[in-house]
Amino acid sequence: MKLYTILASSVLLAACMGEADHGSTHPTDDNSAAILGGAADSAPPSGERPPTREEAEAILDRVVALYQDHAAAANPAGTHKISWRIDWDSDAVSAHVLLNAGEDWTIDVSKGWLTVSSMTPEVFALTMCHEMGHFIGGFPFKSNGRGDTTGALGTSISVELQADYFATKDCLPRLWANETEANAAAFAQLDPSARERCTTAYSDLASQELCGRILLASLQTGRLYEEQAVLQAPKEIVYPQFDTPDTTEVAVTKEGHGPSQCRLDTLVAGAVCSVKSTGTTIPGFVPPYGEYSAASEEAARPFACQTGPGARPRCWFQPDTVVTDCSELGASTCVVEDGVHGVRYCEATSGVNYYWCFADEVCKTSRDGFSDCYAPDVDPDAGSL
Repeated sequence: MKLYTILASSVLLAACMGEADHGSTHPTDDNSAAILGGAADSAPPSGERPPTREEAEAILDRVVALYQDHAAAANPAGTHKISWRIDWDSDAVSAHVLLNAGEDWTIDVSKGWLTVSSMTPEVFALTMCHEMGHFIGGFPFKSNGRGDTTGALGTSISVELQADYFATKDCLPRLWANETEANAAAFAQLDPSARERCTTAYSDLASQELCGRILLASLQTGRLYEEQAVLQAPKEIVYPQFDTPDTTEVAVTKEGHGPSQCRLDTLVAGAVCSVKSTGTTIPGFVPPYGEYSAASEEAARPFACQTGPGARPRCWFQPDTVVTDCSELGASTCVVEDGVHGVRYCEATSGVNYYWCFADEVCKTSRDGFSDCYAPDVDPDAGSL
């Protein structure tokens, strides 16, 4: 059985998986406690804390319940379900999704992710919505590691920033829609300029306050993303803010993790986009499944804001990406030049590229058609000979 593991954007350190401890849960109310907005020196909310075990499990139960109907409707209908597991024995910082050749779509979290700096129940809810976004968020999809072009898995893995966009545009609004007191309290904690984003986007007070809570959680999550990025690649920490948008414009849509400011910009865009997904359709999941294609982009268009403050930022999303036809070249193949082994790979958005093996390696192609560099005595399908 093939198993595909996609690291979510909230994760910057890999972790091993352990046994799930999926206990009974009870939802609890979440709180925030600070005035936050555009000031560059905004402090994290005072009195905030990581979620308890009961809170974390309850949040995952609720997020998964919101989208079981999407899994059930996926091809082949009635065979898929979404599950979650937390490895309470692992201190690794990890939260990712597993899409396998069986029936389950799984969100997998380690205990270490629950206790990272800046983690709160609100941030945990947002990052778990991000994980769900890998399954449900739709186009654009990751071009590598999807492993299935027939659609039999029922979905393809959305790229990292699309999962962010989904988290604040669709998932959190559904998760927090009825928590009116918490929404109002969070809205009051934002500065006037931040609140104005929501009052401009929505005409009714309930939607404005819900939007405000999502903005507050987005700012807190942006802090966490920046702190984790600095741990991965040490540099001066610069917290993302509402009023310092990333002005980068990419030539092609990016699949991986973006800078924390670009990610915050994307979370904000999702929060103020009034186009909410309905039904159980995975946006853009059409043949060729998981590919970056004009057909996929067009099918997903009604599910997102295309212009204005709610549109996906150009710091990662380029709707005019030129698509390379990789059908004849294949995803990857072995090449040898001047006696050096390498891999030629083709991706729809980045075109044809090469990487070369180390001197003591050779390129081999597995039975499923993927090529990579290996030691001479390694079978790509069976491990060491």
